Amino acid sequence: MNRLIGFLIVVFFANTFLNCASSSVGVATSNRPIPNTTYETTKSVEKTFTWFALDIVLYGKVWNEPPIDSIYESLMEGEDADAVVNIRYWNDKSVFGPVTRYRFSVKGDLVKFTQPATITPPPRTKR
Repeated sequence: MNRLIGFLIVVFFANTFLNCASSSVGVATSNRPIPNTTYETTKSVEKTFTWFALDIVLYGKVWNEPPIDSIYESLMEGEDADAVVNIRYWNDKSVFGPVTRYRFSVKGDLVKFTQPATITPPPRTKR
């Protein structure tokens, strides 16, 4: 009986303290195309989003929906900005037994357009 309790304690602590983690990083130019547009940088912003899921072998259940679809809107929320440029992002996943924590962090610069976009046509060539 003592061996079984000792084994369960070792398994519990190994599962708690020796968890699995993975991450990735990336860079993007901006959240919308800004060709031939002058702009000025207003401020730098950073936000981290976290959500949890229950993962048991072939079954997975997300407790919170990932906020990936509204990231850029939430970065510009409450600010007088037209776009986010110089975007840097990273995400990681940590597994604590059957519970998985996902984090997604975005960092960038908010910009305000100073002039509307001007599209210059390509030069014409004679045939």
